[in-house]
Amino acid sequence: MVEVDHVDLAISPARAWEIVRHANLARGRLTRALFKIRTLPDRIRGKIEELALRVDDLRSTPERPGFQILADEPREVVVGAIGKVWKPTIPFAHVAPDAYAAFAEPDFVKVAWAISVSPLGAEGSRVTIEVRVDATTDAAWRKFRRYFRVIGIGSHFIRRSLLAELAREHGRPAWRDDERPIAGDSLLPDARYATTHAITIAATPEAIWPWLVQLGCHRAGFYSYDVLDNGGERSAREVHPELQRLEVGQVLPATPKGTDGFEVLAIDPNRSLVLGGLYDLDTNQQRPFAAARPRHFWQTTWAFELEPLGPMMTRLRARGHAAFSDSARPHAAWMSRAHDVMQRAQLRNLARRVEGRVRRDDWHDVVEGAGGAAVMIGAMVTPFRRGSRTRWGLDEAAAERAYPGDDFVPEPRWMWTHAVEIDAPPDRVWPWIAQLGADRAGFYSYQFLENLAGCNVRNAETVHEEWVRSDGAPLSLHPKLPPFEVETRPNEWLLARLDIDETCASWLVYLEPLGPGRCRCISRYRCVTSSDLASRIRLGPALLEPISFAMDKRMLAGIKRRAERARAAAAAGA
Repeated sequence: MVEVDHVDLAISPARAWEIVRHANLARGRLTRALFKIRTLPDRIRGKIEELALRVDDLRSTPERPGFQILADEPREVVVGAIGKVWKPTIPFAHVAPDAYAAFAEPDFVKVAWAISVSPLGAEGSRVTIEVRVDATTDAAWRKFRRYFRVIGIGSHFIRRSLLAELAREHGRPAWRDDERPIAGDSLLPDARYATTHAITIAATPEAIWPWLVQLGCHRAGFYSYDVLDNGGERSAREVHPELQRLEVGQVLPATPKGTDGFEVLAIDPNRSLVLGGLYDLDTNQQRPFAAARPRHFWQTTWAFELEPLGPMMTRLRARGHAAFSDSARPHAAWMSRAHDVMQRAQLRNLARRVEGRVRRDDWHDVVEGAGGAAVMIGAMVTPFRRGSRTRWGLDEAAAERAYPGDDFVPEPRWMWTHAVEIDAPPDRVWPWIAQLGADRAGFYSYQFLENLAGCNVRNAETVHEEWVRSDGAPLSLHPKLPPFEVETRPNEWLLARLDIDETCASWLVYLEPLGPGRCRCISRYRCVTSSDLASRIRLGPALLEPISFAMDKRMLAGIKRRAERARAAAAAGA
């Protein structure tokens, strides 16, 4: 487990370091109250005499084991302990700092946290607290997980309260975001409405810029509330290479339906991006931004500016301007409030993406997983439809013809062949197939259900060249299952085979050309197991066929959606 919190202070790094390294950090009332509750058993036993949190006081000895300094570098200190933290009175284990990482005695949890200070602009500083937790055994990790479900909220709240107390005492940097001119200000000098939002991101401008360039509906979304501004489709969680080409005059769609959107007004790579629009309220149509204003109009600019604050710190400002006719005043009243809410969410979510803090499964995945579970249940209660499901997407003749790999399992105990037609040529579809795997791009299926089963996958949104499989690279379905051996013929098929413990299985993903720019993607599975009851139940169709039907059907739809979207984006860019 890794958790990171930070606060920006209006004091020099040297002053901030002196405070966090040597001062009592538990000074706030709320922090002290929570600290009292957590340390009550130790205080009753007299193990804690003074309610203070100073790094200097953290020492571990064989007689009184506990937290100790593991590393002390310029402007960063690391503190750690080893113990059974789920117990009211924690039994700690004492080890020398240089033996901490190698400690492996069963049934213990290792907790380490680091406080670091980094420069922020000319006069400010950022204080970061990073907490890392690991366990020496799976059993200890399960105990910690149960414990942390209860204590975790308070633990995180103490850290946030501690950082907030530092901000109250020493102030936050006076960024003056509203007062500073940024790109695009001069494009709408008579704006009646202006608002500026900003966030500091732990990344370079070069790392943030690609996320801005791909904004737009039917593109990467807006990273805000997708239900409201992206038709419910999740905003991208990866940088999409096919969306990185942007030109002045290009219109980025603002809604799922229609062609109106944000016109690209100015581009300064890695520095600023200015979008805008002029809208005729009588005809409900968009006009070129530089055109004459109609009688009833709404005209906006939306500018993003990146200011580097240090080697790995950037201030991102987003400024909205709006000019409008008197008839649009009611529209402006609610639009300004909606923009504030959406803009704050956009900056938060953008920072999470850039910094790699996006959750593996979000609400989209949970909802989709519930739909997938419903499909499985429906298939389980309709075994009489198994025959039709085994050749979903294909006619009987196409399903029964021979395919590569059939000779590996010539007489399967059970099998299925599913297919989907894709509006993209085989060479555009192949990279998505070649990177399949739990340890690579996932399976483009119900990610939440796969992770519920322990697969630890994240379905890729783009092609990762380093994951594209060549002959000999195994295919992993689950971290705890033996991998399949793989044979490939690029742009034609991928064949995965497994032969272990009297179980033989083959899985073929086959691309069949259907004409210029189109193909059919076929997924074919064949399996034979021993005849004992346990194997027939565990590996037979009664249990696995409903699950496989739902997951495989979703996988084919995922391949189709990705290949067609990438092709459309590439065509639009060209």
